Amino acid sequence: WPLEPRLTHDFAEGLEEILVVEEKRSIIEDQLTSQLYNYPVGSRPRVIGEFDEDGRDLLPNVGEMTPAMIALAIAGRIGRFFSSELLEQRIRWIEEKEKSLAVPYQTIERVPHFCSGCPHNTSTKVPLGSHALGGIGCHYMATWMPDRPTHTFTQMGGEGATWIGQAPFTETQHVFQNLGDGTYFHSGTLAIRAAVAAGVNITYKILYNDAVAMTGGQPVDGSLSVGDLIRQLSGEGVRRIALVSDAPDDWRGSFDSIPGFSLTHRDQYEALMLELREFHGTSVIVYQQTCAAEKRRRRKKGKMRHADRRVVINEAVCEGCGDCSVESNCLSVLPKQTVLGKKREIDQSACNHDFSCLKGFCPSFVSVVGGELRKTQPAQSAEPIFDPLPQPDLPSLDQPWNTVVAGIGGTGVLTITSLIAMAAHIEGKGCATLNQTGLAQKFGAVVSHVRVASAQDDIKAVRIPAGEADLLIACDLVVSTGYEAMGKVAHGRTHAVINDNEQPTAAFIQDLDAHFPAEGMRQKVIAQVGEQLEFVHASDIALQLTGDAIGTNLFMLGYAWQRGWVPVGEVPLERAIELNGVAVEFNKNAFLLGRRFANQPELVESLLPQESSDTDAEFTLDQVIEDRFKRLVAYQSVGYAQRYLDQIEKVRYVDRDPKAGDSLTHTVALQLFKLMAYKDEYEVARLHSDDAFRAKLDAQFTGNYSIRFHLAPPLLSKADPNTGKVKKYEFGPWLMPMFRILAKLKWLRGTRWDVFALTSERRQEREDLARYQADLAEVCDLLTPDNYRAAQQLMKLPEKLRGYGHVKARNRQVLLAARLQLLSEFYGDTQYVEVTHRVAA
Repeated sequence: WPLEPRLTHDFAEGLEEILVVEEKRSIIEDQLTSQLYNYPVGSRPRVIGEFDEDGRDLLPNVGEMTPAMIALAIAGRIGRFFSSELLEQRIRWIEEKEKSLAVPYQTIERVPHFCSGCPHNTSTKVPLGSHALGGIGCHYMATWMPDRPTHTFTQMGGEGATWIGQAPFTETQHVFQNLGDGTYFHSGTLAIRAAVAAGVNITYKILYNDAVAMTGGQPVDGSLSVGDLIRQLSGEGVRRIALVSDAPDDWRGSFDSIPGFSLTHRDQYEALMLELREFHGTSVIVYQQTCAAEKRRRRKKGKMRHADRRVVINEAVCEGCGDCSVESNCLSVLPKQTVLGKKREIDQSACNHDFSCLKGFCPSFVSVVGGELRKTQPAQSAEPIFDPLPQPDLPSLDQPWNTVVAGIGGTGVLTITSLIAMAAHIEGKGCATLNQTGLAQKFGAVVSHVRVASAQDDIKAVRIPAGEADLLIACDLVVSTGYEAMGKVAHGRTHAVINDNEQPTAAFIQDLDAHFPAEGMRQKVIAQVGEQLEFVHASDIALQLTGDAIGTNLFMLGYAWQRGWVPVGEVPLERAIELNGVAVEFNKNAFLLGRRFANQPELVESLLPQESSDTDAEFTLDQVIEDRFKRLVAYQSVGYAQRYLDQIEKVRYVDRDPKAGDSLTHTVALQLFKLMAYKDEYEVARLHSDDAFRAKLDAQFTGNYSIRFHLAPPLLSKADPNTGKVKKYEFGPWLMPMFRILAKLKWLRGTRWDVFALTSERRQEREDLARYQADLAEVCDLLTPDNYRAAQQLMKLPEKLRGYGHVKARNRQVLLAARLQLLSEFYGDTQYVEVTHRVAA
């Protein structure tokens, strides 16, 4: 660019039509049409590309342009001059494939997200009522996160410059601007200089994370220390600079001589933002915290010490409110389905020890200090029981063998294709890889291509064409249903092995009840692949038998290799693992485990620990009631539990079909228990001191460890006047004997000697129960076939009453608003006012 006019005219001479294929913007096409405009009309060729000669879309510049789209466009143009059975057959296949991919199955997308423990999980937050601007870097992902209003983005070095033009024409008085340290060093300092000169009200958030994280963790080119950064900002005229760190003691006293400087712990970050949004002029927050992915790399290489603590959640105490997910924005806080509903658990394999989840207002979090995760490897210890592994017949390389690997970014997906390519190189074969990188590496969808051939010259293109994948290794069910994976498979050609474990997406952070449509996704994969398809619970097997879910991908590779679907030998593959130089023995064992599972799946499954059912979905109504009765006996007494049974019998008597899975009786059996067994101080003490919880810790950790509790006792904890949040405190193992004593005092609950009953929170919980029992009595008296559905929804409302303290209070307001609407539906508008007054009385 620009095109040279004479060469352009020479090229166009004698042509009837020029088809321009270019992505994103019409650059070549616009130049061609401009330079050929005055060409003699009779000999001027048509120029088409984004649109055809009639103005219809041909090759749109929105989104990705696929080879299939280009192929159909070319076929449509040359079809006037030439055709053949082979060409028409290929066109029909592409068109039918595109139609089949458009069939609506219930699926979800895996949207990229910040890594577990990423500084941006906290740094990109903004106070209520404020807005932020995006830019270049991992922080760009904040623009699609609904809980942190971040709008627009700009090119590298333009961060904040757009606000200079917008500020005079909007009622908004202030914005935050996210800026990476690499971008700052590259050109971002110029934008800050312009903002200072313009005098606009803006706060730059510069994340100093030690690495250019978005493109793989390279060091920042040149020298840029925190000290240099702060002194340079002061020299540029920034009058208010705040350094925020998770380890502020490392910086105390270092910059006291700089005017307008302050040092803040990240726990007081929100109060600092509230202060700076009132500051007139340009201010800067330097948020210092090492990139989570970089920490993980350094730990693997022995350059950084592993944290001496792990965080676990006592699922019995957890209410499933999700406040820990909201506070941490972390995908290592996973949903856990239990008999008592959906709770939370920490994915120890992915956790990067940021501990922001501890800020969730919940007493269920426990720190395990000094212990190590148990690295059980029963598959290796029981090796003699396995048969010798047969050598599979490797694929023929009469034509290139095409493998697509799909999975979650950051879990080693690209490692698989790298190992296959290196093994092919060792064997002297030809190979080519195409890797999707960038933001997709961050918990998003990653798809990688690797082509192996007898000789390098046999590979004509790197990208695998539509329908020409010979093998699909899908390490994640969600990513397997995406276009980049499903567009490459074909019936009768593609072999596929799919990890069908349900790994939640980022949507779960914002939606506590986010649905994972596993069956719909399985059906889509089956429809596209056909019979040469195998689903494997790879994550569960890898976690249980290697001790770390990161072994899933090598397990999948071993499985596919043993099935004869990988065109390289065993010895070169193991050599490639050695050359990779990361967790060599662990990866070899995971690869071996995958091979064994392909050969003797029942034997491998027999090594898995036998666990009881995680849900009561298979329980009959009587089993649910019996289970809840026993729990209420443990909670308080037999007499208290009998009151539960008495009320269940009343609703069972009027229910039209109490044994149905979604019956009114079943709903009441679940929700009445929830309200009767509210978690006060006695119950939290009982559940933490329960031997069953200690047994779970011993099963997960080894060593001489101690435990710490994270609580907010009403007599000690005060609400922050700026945020309204109550501070939690850490308590040592000395609290356990007190828990045991307090648990035995549960008989005080509800008596005149119950000091905890005087708090506002406990009074509200008793009111919740009384309100529900009053509604239940009305339902039993007035239930009809016409209002049955409304009664079900009304009795199901306590399901929303999750959490502790202010979190529960917020959810209660939502519940009460929904209750009024459902009461109106249940009674009918004519009776609503009269009956609600009676219920209130």
